[in-house]
Amino acid sequence: MNQEINIERDLAEKFILYTDRNVFLTGKAGTGKTTLLQEILEKTSKKTAVVAPTGVAAINAGGMTIHSMFQLPTKSFVPNNEIVDQDLFVNRINLAILQKIRKERKRLLQELELLIIDEISMVRADLLDAVDFTLRRMRRNQEPFGGVQLLVIGDLYQLAPVVKDYVWPTLSKYYKSPFFFSSIAWQHSNALTFELNKIYRQQDQTFINILNNIRDGVKNTEDINRLNANFDHKFESSESITLTTHNRKADAINQTELNRLDTDKFELAAKIKGQFNESSYPTNEKIILKKGAQVMFLRNHQDGIYYNGKIGTVQGRTDEGVKVFCKGDHETILVEPIEWKNTRYKLNEASGEIEPEDVGSFKQYPLKLAWAVTVHKSQGLTFDKAIVDLEDTFAPGQLYVALSRCRSLEGLTLSSMIQEKNIIVDQRVKEYYHQSTIPENAEELLLNSKQDFEDRRLRKAFDFSKLNDHLESWKEEVRAGDLPEKATILKMINALRNKGVEMQKIAFSFENQLQRLMLSEESNAENIIERCTKGIHYFTNEVHTLMITTMEDHRRAYKIKPRTRKYIREVEGIISHFWKYTETLYDLTYRDVKLHPEEPKFKRVVLFNPDNKKNKPKREKGETQRITLEMWEEGKTVEEICKLRSLKLGTIQTHMSQWIKLGKVDIASFMDIEKVEAVWKMIQENPDKSSAELREIYPKSLEYSELTMVRNWAFANGHTNQ
Repeated sequence: MNQEINIERDLAEKFILYTDRNVFLTGKAGTGKTTLLQEILEKTSKKTAVVAPTGVAAINAGGMTIHSMFQLPTKSFVPNNEIVDQDLFVNRINLAILQKIRKERKRLLQELELLIIDEISMVRADLLDAVDFTLRRMRRNQEPFGGVQLLVIGDLYQLAPVVKDYVWPTLSKYYKSPFFFSSIAWQHSNALTFELNKIYRQQDQTFINILNNIRDGVKNTEDINRLNANFDHKFESSESITLTTHNRKADAINQTELNRLDTDKFELAAKIKGQFNESSYPTNEKIILKKGAQVMFLRNHQDGIYYNGKIGTVQGRTDEGVKVFCKGDHETILVEPIEWKNTRYKLNEASGEIEPEDVGSFKQYPLKLAWAVTVHKSQGLTFDKAIVDLEDTFAPGQLYVALSRCRSLEGLTLSSMIQEKNIIVDQRVKEYYHQSTIPENAEELLLNSKQDFEDRRLRKAFDFSKLNDHLESWKEEVRAGDLPEKATILKMINALRNKGVEMQKIAFSFENQLQRLMLSEESNAENIIERCTKGIHYFTNEVHTLMITTMEDHRRAYKIKPRTRKYIREVEGIISHFWKYTETLYDLTYRDVKLHPEEPKFKRVVLFNPDNKKNKPKREKGETQRITLEMWEEGKTVEEICKLRSLKLGTIQTHMSQWIKLGKVDIASFMDIEKVEAVWKMIQENPDKSSAELREIYPKSLEYSELTMVRNWAFANGHTNQ
């Protein structure tokens, strides 16, 4: 393998993993862009989300659509506040009003570190600027994309973004082209482009050279003649798939071929659960097949039995699944339904990690009729044999995408002759690629970028603004709610908020000190390490002693009150953020040196996780009874406990009855001992009587709670085997 190509791939990966530079990962069809994406997702420790421009692309990438993640309308975006036709466009003011971003999503966007956009070739410039505006606004950070690192993946020589004729006259005032690289944010993002060149799909160098020329828009007569040598407008093959330009053509071919089969048809119905938009269906909700139908697989099998794009012929249907035979295989494949997941991202408040969450599923056979498919839907697929019908080629890159789906010239058949006019390349794309080469000093740039990234991370670790945001949100929730002792809680939160504002000022000053040290020619890593060690000691001590302790005391005192479980979970979430801040400081390293090498002075005992039921600390069994006992032992009467806990007298009496049974409370505190003995005697003499009947027999007043207490007293004193 060419060493230079290895270096390019290695550099791309390192810049993504170890710096915060924005990266455009591109390359010809079949160069392993998707493979590298999967490797990065496995290796990165950054808080990451994957998005794509369409529902199907998002499902295949295991992420969300751009519009869903950022709550964007389908209208075009104008990157200023000018008045626009609101039927077609939104400006920044309109977008801020229209976006309904909930608190949970806002928190996720604030924590996001790496945003991966797949199929970037289909993302318009105005859409990327809408993402930029949203991130800046949510994160209150005016750096490009709010300081989030972007990895965008795709090949601009393939299918271009769609822009309507009636929209472009307005957008063209702001953008030189509809491509993502013309967005205002990207132009200011200091991005690097890495182009992967090693082709894994094709091995024939002649075919590779032809594809490269067509991709670059080179109209070479020899290339065209060689391709046209594969022209055969009458060619038919049960093993080939026809690639055509329009859906109507592909649908017509598939339906015609299916109708020709003189076999019984059968229907496969998908099972859809939860949230799964129809536009995101990876195949048809209802698939109609017949024995002899040509089909294409739509997923890679986990054991390699079939792959995405493999062609086969239906042999029939059984109770276990659909039988498909593929030429070259030794036996028929039994195809079973598989499940596609619809994913959204959520923030685990306790760990601070961004986690995927399945919100819906689409279960269907990974098959579709495959006598024909559009070039657009073939993107990313590989075919051993293909018939290419590009008589109506109308878009830049369309010919290249179609031809590059095929492994070899031998497997390619043309149903229409290729002409020079079919080779269409957008010159703006060529210019961008020409300008976006890897710098000659890339290795040195990588080292400097890694150190800059580490410096920024270190300074950012002391920032207190997010904690103040949590305190402000807490205050708003309490003000809007109906809680007992509301004024007292607000007074406490205001005191914490004042301390938080003070801490933010100190943190801001500390960050500036660090930056000056980092920029000073006289300074070195030892100076920075020494300063940070002192800073960690100061900030962790202040946060724990003056803030966490106050909130913990409030939580313990307030949890005894009824109907506050949800509120207590919110408080635990706030406390968790302050602990996370403390733990982050304790774990800091700089130039491979741990800044706080000794054992942490303060440690969290319980990890609260209000967003994860599996990890959520469960209320210990009997906790409410123990609270009653603690208050009783403090000298409070039953009536006082009822009032303080806002519980009914019968509930508190039941609690006390349990403690009588365990010998923790003396029954004489509630009943005269002579009455206790008399009631117990009556119970013994009437073992078959119900509690209601016993109350009727007893000559004086007797409550149900007293009967229970007497039975529990007897148990505690060994008078019964209950």
